[in-house]
Amino acid sequence: MFLRNGWYTALWSHELTDKPIGKTLLNEKVVLFRNAGGHVGALEDCCCHRAAPLSLGEVSGDYLTCGYHGLKFDVDGQCVEVPGQTQVPAGAKVRSYPVAEKWNVVWIWMGDPAKADPAKIPDMPWLSEPQWAATPGRLHVKTNYQFIIDNLLDFTHVAHVHKRTIAGDPREATEPMRTERLNDGVRVSRWLLDVQPPPLFAKAGNITSKVDRWQLARWHSPSVVYLDVGCAKTGTGAPEGDRSQGISIWSSHLVTPETELTSHYMFCFSRDFSLDDAGMSKLLYDGSRATFLEDVDFLEAVQTNRADGSLDGLIHIGSDAPQLQARRMLGSMISAEQAQ
Repeated sequence: MFLRNGWYTALWSHELTDKPIGKTLLNEKVVLFRNAGGHVGALEDCCCHRAAPLSLGEVSGDYLTCGYHGLKFDVDGQCVEVPGQTQVPAGAKVRSYPVAEKWNVVWIWMGDPAKADPAKIPDMPWLSEPQWAATPGRLHVKTNYQFIIDNLLDFTHVAHVHKRTIAGDPREATEPMRTERLNDGVRVSRWLLDVQPPPLFAKAGNITSKVDRWQLARWHSPSVVYLDVGCAKTGTGAPEGDRSQGISIWSSHLVTPETELTSHYMFCFSRDFSLDDAGMSKLLYDGSRATFLEDVDFLEAVQTNRADGSLDGLIHIGSDAPQLQARRMLGSMISAEQAQ
């Protein structure tokens, strides 16, 4: 089951150019396109004439043209032209979905259009503002989206799964975390003081000494997680707010269910240092992708053992608190929505 009244991520803005893109989102087939005026449309990927996928068509000026018989649709799903006749049949329309373009991301609302408030999109300025250099990417993961959220809110797995990338010290497996339940999500945080730097961060920041490391994560319902992560040389004031002797990265994770068994996973590392350094961008993109692929191996293996995406019948340990809070909150939101 999915929460439908919430903003999900469909695409990075740069991915939507002059061709329509078909996606399955929350088990529904959707076509996205950008018209000549720069406006984005998201429509049911099924022509109302003979059910051809509109994603097989083309963008013609302000309209999306069906590739089967040439009917044209605007961004609201209304058919505006039928070749060979002057009248458009009554009811010639396909379902449209509310969309918003913010932070270099195309967001889509799969539920009640009247409830689609763009103000509810999480604030993520590091994805688009010029003082940050962003390295966006995407993966297709054969697992339930909630397993991905579980993983992102779990800091203890880092020491075991990410030894080649972001694991820096064995204490990552045991250091306690602080979990806070918020009105629209969950926040989890911890500091690791006087530890070995993680390999990727040590290379990016040219750090050879021990560090004070921060891991601050935030889950926004239904499926956005971002992390304020980084490290600075031990004793230089990072816990008190001075990060000048280290590096900071915003690690963003934009997860959208494709089906109950598969997920779209958009990711990005954003940095406020070496902004014009193409080599640094490649290092962080390659490093972040390698890190997330390490997760994918486990997540897809977990999915084969838990086809329904639930945690029913499994034990829980202390470090599971953030995951359980997020699941309970999302479950309550889904139940309330279905009751309405």
